[in-house]
Amino acid sequence: MELRHLRAFLAVFEERNFTRAAARLHISQPPLSQQIQALEAELGVRLFERGRGGAAPTAAGQSLMPQARAILDQMHHAAEQARRAGRGETGSLAVGFAGSMPFSVVMPQLLRDFRAAWPDVALQLREQPSRAQIDDLLAGRLDVGFIRPTSHEHWDAIQSRLILREPLLLALHTEHPSARHERLSLSALRDEPFILYSATLGSGLREQTLALCLAAGFAPRVAQEVHEMPTLISLVSAGIGVGLVAASMQRAQMPYVRYLPLEDAGAYSDILLAFKRDNPSAPLHNFLALRPAQSDI
Repeated sequence: MELRHLRAFLAVFEERNFTRAAARLHISQPPLSQQIQALEAELGVRLFERGRGGAAPTAAGQSLMPQARAILDQMHHAAEQARRAGRGETGSLAVGFAGSMPFSVVMPQLLRDFRAAWPDVALQLREQPSRAQIDDLLAGRLDVGFIRPTSHEHWDAIQSRLILREPLLLALHTEHPSARHERLSLSALRDEPFILYSATLGSGLREQTLALCLAAGFAPRVAQEVHEMPTLISLVSAGIGVGLVAASMQRAQMPYVRYLPLEDAGAYSDILLAFKRDNPSAPLHNFLALRPAQSDI
């Protein structure tokens, strides 16, 4: 049973006339009659009684009509769903993010804009360190990740896009002797205990903190290692040591913490959108088409 036969049947059923049905389908009457005859031959019943008054459906025709309409409606729905999926209007998008990203302006804005534009796409959000996100991007478990630059042996298979460059700030206790300054150089902190991001995470900020300290002429004395920036700030508040955080973390309201700009060159942290080069996901394509608004950190 061909769909064109069902369309021809419904046109004749609704018009009660072969001539009008043929005009509605933009075909001539003979091919329409042939399609109806082919359908009747396949079913082994007459669907219409032809006469001077037009085409009256038989009992078999009456019985077929709701089923034929349901089949065509279902096919139309299936085709539309396929088109929507091809345009990225349905499906899912797996998004990874490092723990500090929700404090930035860019991640909440992009997620909000995506939900507004494509509300039928399911967002799957996963909090992960940058290196773990790269592993999952390569394995197909993530579509896109908000990461900070980090080393990875398979980085060449990843494509990235810079979406925000944040200054790095020194977080220190308000009673620290250097808290009275407006700016500071890392070289002034060579004897300070540092709170550092854990080596097990593959955090880009750990690597960057170590590089900046080495460029300032010293290796930091590590007092404590942490997994996330909010934890680092809470330990600064407790007087455990000093540490470097992205400027957006000033939004984390923690008592007894002062944030100072650094004078050192390269004291900034990039936020990247990372994705696998050959990922064909239509929702991913739509997500990457969004542009973050330019705003202050």
